[in-house]
Amino acid sequence: MQVKFLISALILGVLSPVVLCQEPGENGQKGRNFVVLKPGDAIAERVRKAANVAPSTRQLKWQEREFIAFTHFGMDTFTDREWGEGTESVSLFNPAAFNAGQWVKVLKAAGMKMLIITAKHHDGFCLWPSKYTEHSVKNSPWRQGKGDVVREVADACREYGLKFGIYLSPWDRHEPTYGNSPLYNEHFKNQLRELLTTYGQVSEVWFDGACGEGPNGKKQVYDWQSYYALARELQPEAVIAVMGPDVRWVGTESGYGRETEWSVVPDVLQNLDSIAYGSQQHPVEGAFVPGDLTGEDLGSRERIKSALTLLWYPSEVDVSIRPGWFYHESEDSRVKSPEKLVDIYYSSVGRNSVLLLNVPPDKSGQIHESDVKSLTGMRKILDQTFRKNLAQGSKVSVSSESERHQGSYILDDDPGTYWSTDEGVDSGRIVVEFPRQETFDRLMLQEYIGIGQRIENFSAEAWEGGKWVEFCGGTTVGYKRLLRFPVITTGKLRLIISRSRQSPTLSSLGVFKAPPEVLIEPEGGAFVDSMKVSLSSDSKNALIRYTLDTIPPGEKAQLYSGPVTIKKSSLLAAVCFAPDGVESLVKSAEFTKALKGIRLRTPFSSNYSGGGMLALVDGIHGSRDFRDGHWQGYERDDLDAIIDLGGQADIKHISANFFQDVTSWIFLPRWVEYAVSADGDKFEVISLLKNEIPDEQTGAVIKSFDAAFEKIKARFIRVRAKNIGACPPWHQGAGGKAWLFADEITVE
Repeated sequence: MQVKFLISALILGVLSPVVLCQEPGENGQKGRNFVVLKPGDAIAERVRKAANVAPSTRQLKWQEREFIAFTHFGMDTFTDREWGEGTESVSLFNPAAFNAGQWVKVLKAAGMKMLIITAKHHDGFCLWPSKYTEHSVKNSPWRQGKGDVVREVADACREYGLKFGIYLSPWDRHEPTYGNSPLYNEHFKNQLRELLTTYGQVSEVWFDGACGEGPNGKKQVYDWQSYYALARELQPEAVIAVMGPDVRWVGTESGYGRETEWSVVPDVLQNLDSIAYGSQQHPVEGAFVPGDLTGEDLGSRERIKSALTLLWYPSEVDVSIRPGWFYHESEDSRVKSPEKLVDIYYSSVGRNSVLLLNVPPDKSGQIHESDVKSLTGMRKILDQTFRKNLAQGSKVSVSSESERHQGSYILDDDPGTYWSTDEGVDSGRIVVEFPRQETFDRLMLQEYIGIGQRIENFSAEAWEGGKWVEFCGGTTVGYKRLLRFPVITTGKLRLIISRSRQSPTLSSLGVFKAPPEVLIEPEGGAFVDSMKVSLSSDSKNALIRYTLDTIPPGEKAQLYSGPVTIKKSSLLAAVCFAPDGVESLVKSAEFTKALKGIRLRTPFSSNYSGGGMLALVDGIHGSRDFRDGHWQGYERDDLDAIIDLGGQADIKHISANFFQDVTSWIFLPRWVEYAVSADGDKFEVISLLKNEIPDEQTGAVIKSFDAAFEKIKARFIRVRAKNIGACPPWHQGAGGKAWLFADEITVE
């Protein structure tokens, strides 16, 4: 009791000016986004209170944006890094063709409603002429030191109709006062004040909790409450995310939200430190990232039955269109495909979250054509899918409806109207009778979250052969739920809401048909002699055409009739045509013939296989994102590989790539050894290369261990790399198993 009282007092006394929000609700009642629970509340009373926690005005406007943009741009763009040291010369920043209007037009065309710019990243370089540091654009050669990236982006957003947000990194590796908590907190607030008073309306203030200065002793304590208070004072309509009281981080940077996503979350305020600790800092297994952030269940009845508080705290899903967050030329071919972006959209926006997609401009200061191409393709698929709600004009009948909230409102295109059951009825059925038989494969549901999130379980059925047949279902709905399923043709649909917190609501229901998609199996990879590739489509009776070169396939390309045998490195491109003539986007996959055989004497991790046994010799290089599927990981083990060239050959150069990201427990090898053999049994060491990059160096590091020598005849090459073994004493995971990540081995 004493602990519970203390926490409640802390919340009400300290955070109420920042967190609490009371606004007029329906029938003159007060709606609020926060509630304190009584220790003696029964579960039924707790559920009732949870059902009536609703978003603040700023949170609701934020949710309605659905899809927003991040732009990581700054010193790291020019140093080809992810986390700068803060010692970089300002002379490096010079985007010769900088064009904020191009950014905004590209992002708006993709359907995004807001742009959040990285005004300052961890290296401390400011994209505006801050009065509080010399490490900014004002001392760069760009625009002769008279430029202001933040100004031009904010102006472009206003010109083209996008909302504007800022990300100001609390971690600053350049600022001398960092680590002197009182002084640095004032410095940070001074910079925050500049951004929130100089550039017009700001709709989102984005903080993370990154604080990676442990090894050098700079233990900065962030004064979050003063940051929040300043943001509320200067930009009262802005949401504060994701280390903030309005919007939470979903818990991963994959782009995928939970199947069950509650916006009403218990006891958030006890976990702010955990959120800060988890942000941008996690080992490869994610083992110590708090379960409260990454667990599948954040807000169920089980979670609220012993809660002290409930807060409307919705999910924002962040992900980059590229493997890295900043632009790297080496990743131009690794931009997420339109289909991948669409899958992310369904798994974020379609799971009661807002999607924050990072699109990093290149060194010229513009969004690269590869990114534009993927965004354009994604938008085409979404527009083709959602251009027409096939349920429009249908007859709606319901099992129960309140006098003011009739069933027909789910099809009236007015987000302010909604269906609800009679008071006290916490389940319901809706039958939609189409004017004619309709064919569809997508279902959209939207609750009226203005009064809370309530639906806990639902299913959808189609009338087939004189009976109802279930074709999809789920748990939470929230602001928007999008479901995908095999194509259905029916004249009637039934939605069953089997469980809800109080009377369920539904403001919108839609059924849609997605354009056809061609599928390639496998989706690329390496092979030794040959590989068979199968093509298919999710559209029945579709025609598939393909090519094995770089020419986009069309109506005159090869007609697919069976598996394609590939015997040389090829780029397979395919397209399908549905019976109604609708054409899919072009899908492509790269297949690489590995010229060498390889035998691994130590096993790689099944979680980080890099693509399998041929990963180290498949010709595909890993990026600065160790999760990209091309790095092969060894937990505590050394790498020991033998490559068979297939016969005696003259060799003069050997190299192997390794990766380091110490915040993810990945370290470069202590040394790399190359040896040669004629018979694969007796090896002669020809090179031993020691690592000279410090373990403490943060950020993503890719190092190639190169050995050049006079021509040597050999058939077998042995590559050994020494794992550091255990994380060093200074590391947050001291004593834990260290990872060795390897990729392409090249022999010339």
